[in-house]
Amino acid sequence: MAGDISRRALLAGLAASACGKKRASRYSGWLFVASRGGKSVAVADLAYFRRTTTIPLDSAPEQLFEAVGRVFAVCHDGQVLAEIDPHSLRVVAKIRLPGKPAAARITGNGLAVILTDQPNLLLAVDLSQRRVIGRLPLPAAASDLDINEGQAAVAVPTRNSIIRINLPGLNLTGTTDVGVPCATLRFRRDGKTILAGSPSAREIVSIDCATGKLLALLPLPIAPSRFCFNGNGGQMFVTGTGEDAVAIVKPFQNEVDQTILAGRTPYAMAVSENLLFVTNLESGDLTILDIETRSPAATVHVGENPGEVLLTPDGQYALVIDPRTGNVSVVRIPTVLDHDPGALGKVRAKPLFTVFPTAADARSAIIVPFGA
Repeated sequence: MAGDISRRALLAGLAASACGKKRASRYSGWLFVASRGGKSVAVADLAYFRRTTTIPLDSAPEQLFEAVGRVFAVCHDGQVLAEIDPHSLRVVAKIRLPGKPAAARITGNGLAVILTDQPNLLLAVDLSQRRVIGRLPLPAAASDLDINEGQAAVAVPTRNSIIRINLPGLNLTGTTDVGVPCATLRFRRDGKTILAGSPSAREIVSIDCATGKLLALLPLPIAPSRFCFNGNGGQMFVTGTGEDAVAIVKPFQNEVDQTILAGRTPYAMAVSENLLFVTNLESGDLTILDIETRSPAATVHVGENPGEVLLTPDGQYALVIDPRTGNVSVVRIPTVLDHDPGALGKVRAKPLFTVFPTAADARSAIIVPFGA
């Protein structure tokens, strides 16, 4: 009851603060949100910040991605990619898979590289032809994959290994025993190094892509779980449990540069120019950091359970999604960056722009411009 009253009061306050003010410019695009509990994809119009429709699916979606002018929903239990037309907002095709998809990455030429379990496979899927064109058996369940131009990398934690594969033929290049189980991995921007995070060892492992040679073990004060790069790829930001901080790694130097405070329990991240946006699970905030000065730029309270944060391509809005309720908290970036240091030089919490619902049990979200 108290939560409902709090939410109504918040929405009423947002409406009241908007009265009499000039309407801010909006972004012309759709927000697609995958709802596992609803077995559907909710669609919101970002020009009006409101949900417009719900697209029903036969099985629960776990991940969304955009490619070849379509939106694809990765459905683990249904072993399918559901293809959605962003113009008609309906399912137009289904691509059956020989395993349960766990993660997907997209190349620039419309090839989807997909990890599956039951069985453990790496698949190459031609999205234009809507068919699987290659498959590579994996020795055990993989936790993550990444791609960079003509290569892919897969982390297999139970084998303490990183597997390197050539694309699109899915030819095995080599396997590196890194000595620790790794959960998350990413290619360096130039594709020459793989960076993998080991939560149990609290370190980043880097290996050479060409030879598979172990290059460095970078100790961290946190258990790394999420990676995010700045615009030129020269800095990698890492969040995880252990401290209320973000670790900054220099991938080209193979070194940990600094650890900075980033609110309570830093979680999901997004980067826009020189700003790093970090959601805070424990405090329900969105912390915005100035990447150049490594200092807080603003803090916005966005609700009880902030999850993923997405940025509109025009740089005007940050969208924070509550995975439990599907509510989207909208932060107007120029407004919250209107600095008011407040008492003793502390950055004051800024107000939300608005809040709108999508669908509960939200698992993934993407922004698609109108006419894309």
